[in-house]
Amino acid sequence: MDIRIITRHLERTQELVDLATRRAGFAFARFDALVRGLEIRLDDTNGPRGGQGIACLARVHLANGGSMLVEASASSPEEGIARSISRLSGRVRRLATRRHEH
Repeated sequence: MDIRIITRHLERTQELVDLATRRAGFAFARFDALVRGLEIRLDDTNGPRGGQGIACLARVHLANGGSMLVEASASSPEEGIARSISRLSGRVRRLATRRHEH
């Protein structure tokens, strides 16, 4: 699976990339045939003023060409990644269940 992390007003560290890779690998392992890639955008909503406030926009790209998008707010980039991947995996699970039932 292709994983892309885009940051704005934040440092894109290897730790963030590793965290997203581990979480996504675990969350989407069962759906390998459905999921082609994952894109996560992290934005420090407070910018250079400091403080906590991270907006996370995550999109999973599906094998059929479609995509699913979720938004999450968090107090840290790590929390934003965890929340958005969790929400996306739930949506992909529901999609897989619906396809299996039909």
